[in-house]
Formats: sequence, structure tokens, C-alpha cells
Amino acid sequence: MIYSAHSLLVSEIAQAAKEVVGAFSGGEQPVQVERAPPGRGDLTINAYKLARDEGQALKLAERLAERLSRGVPYVSRVRAEGGFVNVDVDPSSYGLLVWQVVSSLGANYGFNPHPSPMRVLVEHTSANPVHPLHIGHLRNCVVGDALARVLRARGHKVEVHFYVDDVGLQVAYAAYGYEKAGHLRRGMKPDHFVGLLYAISCAVITIRELEARRSRAEPDERARIDSELADWLWTAKTLMERDEELFTAISEAAKREDAVARVNQINRAYEAGEEWAVKLVRGVTSLCIEGFKQTLGRLGISYDSWDWESEVTTWNGLVYDVVRRLRATALVEEKKGALVFHAELLAEDSDVRRRLNLPPTFTVSPLTLVRSDGTTLYATRDIAYTIWKFQRGVDRVINVVGAEQSLEQAHVRLALYALGYVKEAENTVHFAYEAVSLPGVKMSGRRGQYITVDELVEEAVKRAAGELVKRGLEPSADPSIAERVGIGAIKFAMLSVAPSKPLTFTWDRVLDFERNSGPFVQYAYVRARSVLAKAGSLRPRVSPGAFGEEERRLLFLVGLLPEVVARAADELRIELLPQYLNELATAFNKYYDEFPILKAEPREKAEARLALTLMVAITLENGMRLLGIEPPHRM
Repeated sequence: MIYSAHSLLVSEIAQAAKEVVGAFSGGEQPVQVERAPPGRGDLTINAYKLARDEGQALKLAERLAERLSRGVPYVSRVRAEGGFVNVDVDPSSYGLLVWQVVSSLGANYGFNPHPSPMRVLVEHTSANPVHPLHIGHLRNCVVGDALARVLRARGHKVEVHFYVDDVGLQVAYAAYGYEKAGHLRRGMKPDHFVGLLYAISCAVITIRELEARRSRAEPDERARIDSELADWLWTAKTLMERDEELFTAISEAAKREDAVARVNQINRAYEAGEEWAVKLVRGVTSLCIEGFKQTLGRLGISYDSWDWESEVTTWNGLVYDVVRRLRATALVEEKKGALVFHAELLAEDSDVRRRLNLPPTFTVSPLTLVRSDGTTLYATRDIAYTIWKFQRGVDRVINVVGAEQSLEQAHVRLALYALGYVKEAENTVHFAYEAVSLPGVKMSGRRGQYITVDELVEEAVKRAAGELVKRGLEPSADPSIAERVGIGAIKFAMLSVAPSKPLTFTWDRVLDFERNSGPFVQYAYVRARSVLAKAGSLRPRVSPGAFGEEERRLLFLVGLLPEVVARAADELRIELLPQYLNELATAFNKYYDEFPILKAEPREKAEARLALTLMVAITLENGMRLLGIEPPHRM
């Protein structure tokens, strides 16, 4: 089975070039055949990489051009330009090959199996179950979902996991609010209700703590506390305005007891698995997870496993076994009742840094494993969780986690290395992503200030509907169109920027129907499908010689999808796929505007152009689905 016409084309060129390079240099060298820069053809060979100096590179380029011009399958024009050999594909022969591959694979076109497939576990989103998913989580789950889809298209067996962080102080704060006011159920979405309880608890308890500290503080310190207190009092006012009854219930409870002590008691008891605490914490976290699933379901994102932190690391004793074994190394010491892992000492070894992909300039600090009260920290439990993941028989673990957690992710790998899990440490990947910002919006989960994913999706669908009306389509006739366009626009915006770069979310860019956006790609797809629907008795068929120079660029781009999938998966560069789809959509729109398709003469030309249109539609549809974007049938 041929999965990639592009790979076959490149292989033919590289094989022919290899003969020349071997004779020229007197030894074997790998020949890289790459995409040519704009205006230089389709593919290029850089002779400078294969020769000793510029003069030798110019000679080699001439010899390569002469050899490739004497006949290489699927190649039409070759020229040496400086030290580069630039190649045009032959639209007739290569077009037939691309048509054979695309038409035979259909909905599976783009699948490009790796020669050594792996079992891969992708963990993504894993938001704390104390408030709704917000715009920051959205980039995580959209990127993680697309990454899993692309890895599957590369032939890897992929498991997708959500880590439910139900152990720790954040959850204890939410549980405190649930304990005091959970009976006052509201008609709101369950995760929004939990988020309100959590924010009120944080505000009430923090204000009481600040007031107590202020009464004991020196004048200079008191001024700083006053400023912080003013911010929290303003937060409390806004929360009370949102729901006075809930606020009053939690606030009055906090006046009758030491709320901080109760939160700590809940935290310790839950980690110990005490029945009353389990019932309380599971009650509030399950509510939040129910809301998560509703949000993620609307986005078309699902998981193979929901891993409760308490079950996979704590109650089974795995985290305590990790602590015990680390304590037996020379890298752990006790400080004021707490246990500290000196990861920085292990990171001094340059070989360890290289094996764990830690840059020489990356600063590693000590890690506290256990607090003085005996409770473990998130990073400690994450070490145990990573061991649990590999116990499932996977070859590689990819954690889609914010870039701000780079140190913690490094701590996990260093701890695994110290424990003897060297292979596991080397195959634990931190897929980092930078933050998403909305101009003029400042977010804080503790204060209940955030733009939820639910709000963002509703706004996107509403705005998409408005744009569709401007274009003469009444969305109320088929609400699924605005839904797909709105959600597709959000996903494309999140995926088209490299995760390593910060992303500023603006509606003008997200819903731009004219260029580089989800709606732009979706419109090109709908346009192609519209041509196919109007074809009548004309059938897509490719006769020898039916494709000409005007089809060359589109044929080359269509043939490129499996290569883009391979690179996106192998290099973990998911942004390559939306960038490619935008390029293909741009090229098709230009072709559509310049050349007749159904009315082309002779009939063989119309049939071939209809086949090309079908290939474009299949490629755009399959590419969008790899990003988790559902194409609409009309726009």
C-alpha cells in the first residue's frame, strides 16, 4: 500500500542524486530533498550541505541537475541555481500517482504509518476540579487532542488520559465551601457552581487570615497587608453580588470555626482515605468533572481514562513508596520536618542533562517531597503517577503541561532517573505550551475571575452566526453550521500558533473569513464540495496528460499531507498541520478563481479538474478532522 505519493517522489529523486554525490565525493552521503522556497519550484537539493566549499557546491549542483534531467519518475523540470538544484514535479505523471493514492485511501488519506510504531500515553488538560475550564485550559485540551489524533495517524497506539488532581489544598478549599453551602444547589452548570463555592471559600478564608496577620504586623508590613486586603475585599464584594446566600453561608461558617484548620483537616483526612473526607471531596470534585465532560463533549474531545490522583498515587501507597526509595538515596535530606530532594545535585551531571533534555542554562532547584505535616506535594505525586503510567506498558509518555511548570516536569524526570527509571525518564516528554491572553482580561481562579470555555464557545458560535448572516446564510435553518464554524475557529486559532509562543486571542483574527483561520479553511472545503455537488453527469477521472502546469502547485500540495502528518507527529509540531491547510485553501481558492472546472474543455480536462477538486476536498476534510475540527456542509 502506498500511503504517500510525496515520499515516493522524494525517494526517486534522492536515489538518483545519491549516485552522483557518491561519485563526486568518493563516499556515501545522505541526500536531503526539501521543499523549495517560493518561486524556486517544488523541491530542492542544497549542494552546499554536500560539498567542501562553494566552488565544489556549484559543480555538484550542475552534475546533479544534469543527472536528474535525464529522467527521474514524476519530475519535469530541473535546474541548477547557484548551489541549489531546484525541481518541478510533472503534473501529468505525478498527478496520476496522487490521484491513485488519495482515491484509494479516501477518508484515511493522511494516515502515514511510522516504521517503528510505539505505544504512547498522552495526558492533557488535567485541570484542577475546583472551577470551570477557562481559556488557559482550552489551549491545553485542543493541542492535546490534536496531538493524539496526529500520533494515531502516524500509526502509534495512543491512550489519552485526564489526571484528576483531587488531592491538595485547592480541592480542600472547594470541599470546605461544598461542606458549608453545597446544599444550596443552583440551576447553573455543575462546574460553575463548584467554581463559585471555591472562590467564595478562598475569599472568606484569605480575608480572615489577612485581618489576623494585620493585627500582629509592624507598620510597614501592615501597609502591604492593607493593599492586599483591599483587593480581596473587592473580590468578596463581587462574589457576594453574584450570590449573596452562598457567600453568607460560607462566611458565617468561617466565623464560627478556624476555617484554615478545617481546610487542612480535610486535606490530611482525604489523603489518608478517611471515609467522611472521601465522601465530601468526591462529592464536590465529581460535580466539577461532570461539568468538564459537558464542556469537552461539545468540543468533541474525549479521554480513554480519567485517572484520580488519590487512587493511582496515594491510597495505593505508590507515592509513599516513591518517597521511601528516594529517601534511601544520597539526594534526600530532612529539613525542619520536611523532606527535600536535591535534584540540583543530579542536574550537575552534563550527561544526565543531555539524556533528560535539560538545557545547560536551565536552573534546577531542590524539590520538597513531603511537608512538615506529613502531606505530599503535587510534584511528589506526579513522580508516582508517571511510574504508574509506564506500568501500563507504554513506550512514551507525553505530558501536555504549561511552560510555567517546566521546573516541576524536570523534577519528575530527575527523580525517575534517581530511582533507576532511566529509560522512563528519557521517554517522559514535557510538551510545553505558553499562556493564552485576552486583551483587557485578568484571570484568577481563586478570585472567580476567568473567561470560561463555555462562555468563549457560546460567543464564538454567536459571532459565527452573525458572520454567516452577512454572507447570506440563515444559521437558524441549521444551527450545526454556526456551531462547527465557531468551534472550528477557536481550535484553529489555538493550533496555528506554535505552542512555544504566547497566544493573544482576538475575535478579528479568530473569525477572519479571508485568510489564515478556521472559517477560511472551512470555506475552501465547502467551495470544493459545492463544485462536486454541481457536477451532474460529469465524473472525477484522471486521463494521462489531463493535468497541466496550472494544476502543478495544487497537486504538489495535495500530495504533501502524509508528509506533514509525519513531521507533525515525529517532531511534535502540531502547528505544521493548520499552516499547511491554510496554504492548501489559499492555493485552491486562487485556482478556483482563475480556471474553469466543470466547463473546462475538452471533457477529459473537466474530469481531471473535478478529480483534483475532490482530492482537495478530501485533503482539507481529513486535515481538519486531524485537528478535531468538523467541516460544515454549507457556509
